[in-house]
Order: sequence, then C-alpha cells, then structure tokens
Amino acid sequence: MKTKKTIFSLLALLLFLILVACKNENKTNRNSTPEMQSHEEMDVESNTGQSSKEVLNGDTDTGSGMHAQHKSLKDNFAHQDIIILENSFQPEKSTKDDLQEVVQAYLLLKDAFVKGDLKRIDDASATMEQKVADVVANSLKEDGLVAWDQHSKLYTGKLKELRHVTSLEEKRSYFSHISEVVYCTVKSFDLKDKMALYAAFCPMAFDGKGAYWISENKEIRNPYNGDKMLKCGKIEEVL
Repeated sequence: MKTKKTIFSLLALLLFLILVACKNENKTNRNSTPEMQSHEEMDVESNTGQSSKEVLNGDTDTGSGMHAQHKSLKDNFAHQDIIILENSFQPEKSTKDDLQEVVQAYLLLKDAFVKGDLKRIDDASATMEQKVADVVANSLKEDGLVAWDQHSKLYTGKLKELRHVTSLEEKRSYFSHISEVVYCTVKSFDLKDKMALYAAFCPMAFDGKGAYWISENKEIRNPYNGDKMLKCGKIEEVL
C-alpha cells in the first residue's frame, strides 16, 4: 500500500509540474509577436529613423533621389556644393567632345602634380582653363546648362587661384577642389565612353584629411605626396 501511495504521489507531482510549465509557456507566447525585430533591424531603426526592413532590403529612399546603399562618392567630398546630376545630361557630340577635352587637360595637370613640377603645373592649369573656355555650350539645356555654368566658373576661378599661389602644397589644395569638380562633370555628362576613368583616394593627403583625384589608369600615382608616397591610395570607383 505504501508503494502505491508513493507512486500516486509522484504521478500527482509530475502532473502538477507539467501544468505549471504549460502555463508559463503560454504566458511567454502571449507576450511575444510573430515579427519580433532582430538586433540588426533595431539598430537600423535607431540609427536612421527609417523602417528597418526597408533599409535592410534597400527599398527606401533617403530623400536625395537615391537609395541608401547607392549614395554617391561625392558625399565624402570636402566641397558639398558642387552640382552633380542624378540623371546624366547627354549633350550633342561637338559639346561632348569639348567637355572631354577639359578632362584630358585635367589628366595632364594631374600628371604634372605627380611629378611635382611647378612650371609644368602652371602651364597645364592654363591649358585646362583654355579648354574650359572653348566649350561651346549651345546644346546644353535646363539642368545640363545649370550644371556646366557652375562647373565652368569653378574651374576658371580655381585654376587662376592655383597659378596665383607659389607653393606646391597650396597648389595641391586647389587641385583637390578641381578634382572633385571633374568627378561631377564626368558623372553629369557621361564622359567616360572614350576611356576608362577611375576615382582614386589618398587618405594621407593634407595631414590625414584625405583627397580624391581622377585617373585614366588603375595604377596609383599619387598627385598629393609625389615621390614620398607615390603609391599611397586606392581606387574608390570606376567611372
């Protein structure tokens, strides 16, 4: 009899424990939702204020006409006021050729900075300024005309100032600004069809502030540090 009572007591205790466990599980399920956020989703929402699923899936617009993961390299530029057309303007062939001549002149200027040759730099900057003046903008309209009007004025002003200063370091500062304008011109008018162009970045330029330049080849030839750090830098974007 004692054995039967003991077995009965154990069964009763086991049944009680099962009922308690089931009750706790149901309570937990009621306090949970089928769509609980992952830590990654919560971090996205707290940092952006946007729907985490939209951001993680790339389906949300940042308000600047492009998705978050497609933000332009220009967002890292030192000068944020340079116009860059989201949809490139297609000028007539003659005008496009003129614009490509501006880019070619810039590449010669870039090579002069790689060499660190002050006279060559000044000569190349004067040539580029003339190429800017030679652009016949008759076929540019609306956004294209507005963009080129700003770009051409920036080129002219910065190239003149570049020749006005005497030290290589000061000239390099103006070159970095001109390089950012060239990037925006190439992107705005789709000027990469005749050659491959690359946007390169030197993180060590200007005491670690960094600076960009445009090159016609992948091999790094740094225009900001010359022989000291000729290969310092990396390709950030294929234009």
